[in-house]
Amino acid sequence: MSRKKIDIKALAMSQLLQRIDEGRFAIPRLQREFVWDGTKAARLFDSIRAYMPVGVIMVWQTPRSLRLYLRQKYHVLPPFNPRNSNVWFLIDGQQRLSVLYRVREGSVLRNASGKEIDFTRIVLSLEREDDGQQIRYRKKVPGRYESLSDILHPSWRHRLAHLGKRQIDRVRETRTRLLRYPIQLMFVQSRIGEIRESFLRINTQGMKITTADAIFSKAEGLELRDIRHEIQEHIEGNFGQIPVMPILFAMAAVRGGTEARGQALQQVIGRLERQAISDRRLRKNLARDWNKLVVCFGKSVDYLRQHFMVLNREYIYSDYMIAMLALFFYWNGRGPSTGQKDQIRKWFWATAVGSRYSGRNFLRCVPADVKFFMRLSMHPQTRFSHLPQADKDDVRKSQYASRTGITSAYYCMMLRRRPVSIMDDGLNEIPLDRYSTSANRKDRHHIFPKAILSAFDISPRLVNSISNICLLTADENQAIGRKRPRTYFGDVKESGNYFKKKMHRHLIPAERESGVWSHDIRRGFTRFLRARTDSLCSALEEAAGMRLFRRDA
Repeated sequence: MSRKKIDIKALAMSQLLQRIDEGRFAIPRLQREFVWDGTKAARLFDSIRAYMPVGVIMVWQTPRSLRLYLRQKYHVLPPFNPRNSNVWFLIDGQQRLSVLYRVREGSVLRNASGKEIDFTRIVLSLEREDDGQQIRYRKKVPGRYESLSDILHPSWRHRLAHLGKRQIDRVRETRTRLLRYPIQLMFVQSRIGEIRESFLRINTQGMKITTADAIFSKAEGLELRDIRHEIQEHIEGNFGQIPVMPILFAMAAVRGGTEARGQALQQVIGRLERQAISDRRLRKNLARDWNKLVVCFGKSVDYLRQHFMVLNREYIYSDYMIAMLALFFYWNGRGPSTGQKDQIRKWFWATAVGSRYSGRNFLRCVPADVKFFMRLSMHPQTRFSHLPQADKDDVRKSQYASRTGITSAYYCMMLRRRPVSIMDDGLNEIPLDRYSTSANRKDRHHIFPKAILSAFDISPRLVNSISNICLLTADENQAIGRKRPRTYFGDVKESGNYFKKKMHRHLIPAERESGVWSHDIRRGFTRFLRARTDSLCSALEEAAGMRLFRRDA
């Protein structure tokens, strides 16, 4: 771009906020949505307070007639006011201006990742902080941490009337510093192609742009963001927080794409965008296909929940599994037959246990599964083939608090077995709604209690192995406390309250030689861990209806 196309002006923050209120700024469709979190927003204000540079705001200044490039949804700033003669499209600086405005307003919103940000929690410390950061993201504490939303409010004196004179003086000084801080605006006049390229270059130098951002920016004419939001809003619970890339992968796959990452995916969607510019029929077909895909994502989540007890997103090993099953429903058009259900069952357990969508396996297995599900949807006799990639020892090494394939498969399998209380009378199932919210570690019980094993200097990785975990309520977990297995299992066994059935539900080996009755904790735990690992592996293979683990030579 030549120098005559650039004009730089400085506005105080107070003036900039006034321009925002007037609806001068607009968000072009190529821009990403709001992605910052509360901590990063607080650091911006702390930099301004310290009179540190916070970067230039880049504005594409165009006539009002070019409003067609304006994004109509997902605003963080006030919408553009059409009474303004020129449109100030934000090319770089949307995140910063959004933070300035939202803190002044004291509002709450969710960023593009679904994380809630309460801007009233961006506070000024009225005491000296050890790390030197005086503005941070935390809970307000009157007299110590005061919200910037109150400090920047026109009636700030009334809102902060509880403060003493010295504190008021400090607030006044900070307020003046913030509102008088000069922010540089660079006004650029150019063609849309150059602006799009500028956006990509700027963002790859600063906050690294993701593959999804690049796709959204280069194909804004396809309105991909709308489909992405419709999918996220269509599915219930925290499944709506599914990331962008699996959605874009599915959108490309319904039009013949098989790749799921990087340049290959960008090329598929970029080609569609170029073709759709001059082909009205293609645009109509894309809208039809992708609207159908929205419904299929909902069907996918429902199926995973109903057949595999994936009660929330924490229990699914990979979000691409949601997208892959959505593709099956898209191509199938009906519902799976008995034979198709059997193959989906094999695919689900093999993919989770074998971590087929992780590391190098991803680039091989995802394209292969796209082709498999397309064939399965049209030819029910198609068979899912898989060579076991996991060892039984991988189960023992899997940690109960991690989100790995084996751990996710373990929880889904145990939920399908309907966990029961151990210590109470009868065979009482634990309501599944105890587990339907975000995974709660308090409802995970160490069969050999952690406190006992720690006293014997046993490795935390063995203590926290899923082979030492079963699903109980937090109350029952607390009641067992530090008791040895031989003690609390002995109480249940002596009472005659369905002991064997309870152990079977939880896949806990309780035979005399299983290790749970041993007086020697170290030896008993080693024996138990081996026996329960074998039990879990057998149950996973039974659930899948196929071999999942390599056999010893």
